[in-house]
Amino acid sequence: MDPNGRRILMVMDSLAVGGTETHVLSVVKALRSLGVRPLYAGAGGPLYEAYARAGVPMYDVDLTPGTLADPADAPRTVQRLKRVIQGGQADLVHVHQMPSGLYAARAAAELGVPVAFSVHGTYYSSGQLEEMRRLGASFVSVSRPVERFLRELGIPSFLVPNGVDSDEFYPAPAPERLRRKWKIPPDAVVIVYVSRLAWDKAAVCSMLLRAAAGIRRRTGRNLHVVAVGGGPQYREIERLADSLQSPVGESFLHLTGGQTKVRDFYAMADLVVGTGRVALEAMFCAKPVLAIGNHGYFGLVEPSSYAQAWDRYFGDHDSLSKTDVNLIASDLEAALADRLRLRRIGDQAFEWVRGTFDIHRIGLMLAGVYENAIRGAAERKGGRS
Repeated sequence: MDPNGRRILMVMDSLAVGGTETHVLSVVKALRSLGVRPLYAGAGGPLYEAYARAGVPMYDVDLTPGTLADPADAPRTVQRLKRVIQGGQADLVHVHQMPSGLYAARAAAELGVPVAFSVHGTYYSSGQLEEMRRLGASFVSVSRPVERFLRELGIPSFLVPNGVDSDEFYPAPAPERLRRKWKIPPDAVVIVYVSRLAWDKAAVCSMLLRAAAGIRRRTGRNLHVVAVGGGPQYREIERLADSLQSPVGESFLHLTGGQTKVRDFYAMADLVVGTGRVALEAMFCAKPVLAIGNHGYFGLVEPSSYAQAWDRYFGDHDSLSKTDVNLIASDLEAALADRLRLRRIGDQAFEWVRGTFDIHRIGLMLAGVYENAIRGAAERKGGRS
């Protein structure tokens, strides 16, 4: 396999701050180091400058769901994407979201350009997946639950985990400025929650805040929670935090909004609560993780549960149980009872993830998927890749 010079067009809704967008940013950096030439098509967003610094040529196409809501606009969008594919001389189109991925796949199919589709969850409709298969896409599963989900629908896929850039996420001291900014005492225990505040993940955040407030009330422990992320339910979570803090007259639940330098927040944590990519990023920073995701509850990730945590993608795509406030509070109290043990768990997690989920390894795996799809398309045409 020689990926040198392959031009891969990444298509997403936008460059918002989210797990998919940050994953793709890591991927394009790894691909460039292999000689692959990634391009991007989609709307702009907060991560625009990061993609520009990574040397990715960008084509501005508004593919946000609201813009694509009118089916009458579909032909115009497909034609615009065809011009991007042709202008960028893309060898393959790699899509990551719906419905933008379908429009890009239709454009690519009309031009005879192969498509890869990274399936980032189990929330896609069977109709969407069936159309992607009809368009000839090569499916990529980012987790074992996704791989099982597709297999049950009769769709084979390549299992390529989300990877983390070890040049971006690594063990480092916490910047003192963050504790000063949020008025967190040096001796306070800090729990960091990182997620977009929408739907199930906003619900997890609200349960975490309630659990932390309950622990403080019962034990008097100087416990602070820092919730990193914006989203449509930010104000709702902010009101909840205010209502939980006002009786004690002290701020201990801190909402930062969307952030691009998330590593600094991981660094200040005694424990990170999160799922999926957040769990991986935190462990690359040598932080212990209490895994809670869209699907449900997993719990503390430690050596005895690594295989199970990966098999369920840290609660995001599968889980051990439903999430509730009492369960979170119980596990938090147990974990925080021994901070030395927590640090040891974080160090062990770092050793595990860097051997399995490093983005350079993932980049090689994706380059193999691309080459397989490009060669397959060439063979179907009766030509050479």
